[in-house]
Amino acid sequence: MRIFGISDLHLSLGVDKPMDVFGGHWENHHLKIEQAWRERITSEDIVLCPGDTSWGMRPTEAALDLAWLSELPGQKILVKGNHDFWWPGTRKKLRELLPDSIHTLKKNALVLGGVGFIGVRGSDIRRPPDTSAEEHRASIEREITEFRTSILDLRQNHSGYERIIALFHYPPFEMDESPSVYSGMVEASGAELCVYGHLHTPEWCARGFEGMHNGVEYRLLSCDHLEFVPVLLRELDC
Repeated sequence: MRIFGISDLHLSLGVDKPMDVFGGHWENHHLKIEQAWRERITSEDIVLCPGDTSWGMRPTEAALDLAWLSELPGQKILVKGNHDFWWPGTRKKLRELLPDSIHTLKKNALVLGGVGFIGVRGSDIRRPPDTSAEEHRASIEREITEFRTSILDLRQNHSGYERIIALFHYPPFEMDESPSVYSGMVEASGAELCVYGHLHTPEWCARGFEGMHNGVEYRLLSCDHLEFVPVLLRELDC
């Protein structure tokens, strides 16, 4: 079994939201992803997709994107991104919406192939200019609580895993590569790998921390950063 990753797919098969307005390299980007995916990934593999999967505002608008993703080989694991407005409000509705090959992490954990997966959307670590201090604090507190719930679910309700991988949408480090409450929680969880997305353009991607910190490997998976090719993260003997 192998574990791959690619995030921020920003699919828009059901809505008029082409990504090539952000540059010619985004033209037909889903076709580039699909070709690379099918060349590399088999039904035995797992693919981590941490956020911003679809531009659809409602489940009906995201349906074509989710169907496209489900038809690609492998088991996919998603966390919610800041643009995933299609994401239903309850786990029951989410499970009813998603095909069997797509799994989600939100206040829960998952074990596949002897690997425990935990995850959360996360948030901006520094307060954005258009957000009040109160709103920003509430956002961080909510995401901390959800991530703590995911970790506890893994520890209390799952077994049969030998390693842990964490998924975030927002970077768990500050842009100056300073640790944060999120990176501290990742490291305390026992995770060996933490993947994230959200960042785009070479300038912003260069500011995202990648490498080892306190025993955890951090990887940025935004699809344009990966040139629309899923990256191999782990190859495991199962």
